[in-house]
Amino acid sequence: MLHKSSNMENNLKVYNGEAPIGAGGKKTTMVLGIFSTNGRKYHDRRSYIRDTYLAIDDPRICKLSEYKRQVEENPYSVICQVPYTFVIGAGGKDRPFDHGDDEPLALETDPDGHVDPEGDCLYLNIKESMEEGKSPSFLKWGASIATDYHIDYFAKIDDDTVMAPLLLFQFLQDDLPPVPYNRRFYGGAGWASHARAFVYAAGQFYFVSSDLANYIGFQQTPEERRKLMHSRHTEDGDMGSFVFSHPRPVKFVNLSHYKFWHHPGKTEDKFRRLWENNIGALPTRGELMPYWHLCPAWAKGKGL
Repeated sequence: MLHKSSNMENNLKVYNGEAPIGAGGKKTTMVLGIFSTNGRKYHDRRSYIRDTYLAIDDPRICKLSEYKRQVEENPYSVICQVPYTFVIGAGGKDRPFDHGDDEPLALETDPDGHVDPEGDCLYLNIKESMEEGKSPSFLKWGASIATDYHIDYFAKIDDDTVMAPLLLFQFLQDDLPPVPYNRRFYGGAGWASHARAFVYAAGQFYFVSSDLANYIGFQQTPEERRKLMHSRHTEDGDMGSFVFSHPRPVKFVNLSHYKFWHHPGKTEDKFRRLWENNIGALPTRGELMPYWHLCPAWAKGKGL
């Protein structure tokens, strides 16, 4: 289902006659990792995500398995640019939260031995924990397939975030260069860490380039990442700490003034209403940094 509005239509036009970054060459690709977990509530949530922004009938977004099939069949005629997968921690109680050993990165089933019949879930070989280890383990898995499958970026998105895929495609086309021109790219809606004095990307949606996925997943150890975490573990803030520990400059793409998603849609009714009634109003142009919130929060000792 496509939604029309002057806001979205205007932003789907080529800006000031700029040529798309991928014109005449490789189109930029991004794996969309939709963070989910085990249990009936999240099974149902995956179902209505599939019914909404994943069901726009556009071949540029597809299951990861379909994207891999296209690459293996002919890497020069791949249509899909945004392969997606639901990311679930599926290891047993004896597994760590952060993958750092020689065990397989991914498993065939969820913790109960079940496989989602849709075939679009990634079962990481770690204990489920949103705040510790899941994101770098996802990037480690991503880095392990990036070269073979020509993937330029990996994105993490919350399962209560409602995405406008058409604007994501436009963003890839106009703003994100492919390998090898995408070194150390990191982006999302800007937030801030008082303790570490940097701006990071809020967890509702963020992305990293494939080289940063490799840096975080393989060049950092779980022990090194643990030392970089904030005292109050917060997934997105800790990810910013991992990224900005890189010794070279990082290109931070602040999407605070160009958000092509709504968040949060915690219930099915709210999620569907956002998709059906509000998606056409995207992108939203908010403040570059919400200082009105951050400064009072820090003053009360509630900031990172």
